[in-house]
Amino acid sequence: MLTPLAAFYAAVKEQPNKAYLRQPKNGVFKEYTWADVERRARNIAFQLRKLGIEKNDKVALWSKNCAEWIITDIAIMMAGAVSVPLYPGQSKKNVRFVLEHSEAKVMFVGKHDNDQDVIDSIPENFPTVGFHGYTGPTHYDFDQLVNVPAAQDFKVNEPSLEDIMTIVYTSGTTGQPKGTVHNYHAYAFAASNAVEIIGLGTNDRGISFLPLAHVAERVIVEGQSYYGWFSISFVESLDSFQRDLTSIRPTLFFAVPRLWSKFQEGILAKLGGMKKFNKLIKIPLLGSLLKWKIRRGLGLDQARLCGCGASPMPKALIEWFDEIGIPIVEGYGMTENMAYGTFNFPDDRNVGSVGKPFAHVDVKISEQGEILFKSEALMLGYYKDEEKTKEALAGGYYHTGDKGHIDDLGFLHITGRVKELFKTSKGKYVAPAPIEGLLSAHPHIEQVCVMGSGRNQPIAVVELSETARGLDKEALEEELIQHLGKVNQDLEHHERVECLVLTQETWTVESGLITPTLKIRRDTVEDRFYQYVDGTVSWAPAPEANTSSQVA
Repeated sequence: MLTPLAAFYAAVKEQPNKAYLRQPKNGVFKEYTWADVERRARNIAFQLRKLGIEKNDKVALWSKNCAEWIITDIAIMMAGAVSVPLYPGQSKKNVRFVLEHSEAKVMFVGKHDNDQDVIDSIPENFPTVGFHGYTGPTHYDFDQLVNVPAAQDFKVNEPSLEDIMTIVYTSGTTGQPKGTVHNYHAYAFAASNAVEIIGLGTNDRGISFLPLAHVAERVIVEGQSYYGWFSISFVESLDSFQRDLTSIRPTLFFAVPRLWSKFQEGILAKLGGMKKFNKLIKIPLLGSLLKWKIRRGLGLDQARLCGCGASPMPKALIEWFDEIGIPIVEGYGMTENMAYGTFNFPDDRNVGSVGKPFAHVDVKISEQGEILFKSEALMLGYYKDEEKTKEALAGGYYHTGDKGHIDDLGFLHITGRVKELFKTSKGKYVAPAPIEGLLSAHPHIEQVCVMGSGRNQPIAVVELSETARGLDKEALEEELIQHLGKVNQDLEHHERVECLVLTQETWTVESGLITPTLKIRRDTVEDRFYQYVDGTVSWAPAPEANTSSQVA
């Protein structure tokens, strides 16, 4: 098994002049060939050595996705250091904790949505290297360093599979981040096996926009590119996302449920709503043409694999995309197993499940109903935390904290979090995840969080979709009450939701309502919105005062 660095060098040798990384600037893509990337990474590795970085030293990397991110990641390998990626949107408290806990010696910093937050988060006098586009002060400029040729006698590190490659800090919904320690073997095992199983090759095109600090993007896009030798394109900004996507026309596209929901919402808004869409789609010839135009308009007409992860995708949403010819496959993995867990393969899919185990992955359910994983992709442990490591890897399996079951066909189904179960005042336990999945099937519901510890019945806090915020308030309430009634019919009596708390605030990392990996912070949602429970439907105050009869 080749290390990712060895696999990268093999690609450089085989196709040096082929475009590898494509970075847009003012709507025009600048292309870096495999040879360009190798030269730039070698120069940065040389500069790291000059800065005193030695083997196994920690180097932090904090930026939105860009070509410099991957070039730097390769450079860190070449220098023999250990990468410590940080999520964009990370809080000041967490940034300082990670830098101190990991003992990072230097940090590469790139463009963020709000550079001032980044500036305020970096400890005074902490050594930094600035990517193009970052407006804060730095000690070194990436563009200057990358153009200084490495010395002829500079020897690139050749890591072994057992060497430590990276420490990835989780962004858990509670508590301090935990640093998952991964060696090159785990990364190589996950990425190379996925390339072989999925069948990726040099003609594929990837697009990178989900945080590279998360192992899913780092394995599915960056890692697979090392072994599949395909190109990666980036997006310039949130505003240019759709433009860039339609220009790139990726063959490999991985997103989160929220983005797929946004796609659907935008399409239906242009077509006049779901009812009109359903009529048009059934008209012979016109329906087929409409489906093709939608796929092409999204930039996914050439995508041969569209995936989804991070959180459950509503079954109704998957079926809607099936209808227009974009089958979406869900997978299940986590930081601790390099996102190499289960997958719904296009030709062996069970909507509502997270698929079957990848090759060489052992999945079982504990007596308590917890999902356990064992494979060569497992972490070595949590950095500087033997107690939590022993707990998480007890018996040689990673204990996910998720509850689930495996059906007769071998598909894994997730039914909730072990610690998310809550007990009502009637003494009945409720698992929120399945209820949230049913509620979120409605197109006006962007995200939902079910809670109710100590109450007679559960309640649900709802983030309204952008379209819903422009609708008549009374009509929207009536539509959601009807939807709630249908959902409750499918639930046990103690699971039935008695109140929907509607919020017009966008749930973001900055607001503290979701983590950088887009998981809901349940404790924060409960603290902020629990007080507004009243009747069947109630409203949390809008972020800005509005006296209109409409929602927004």
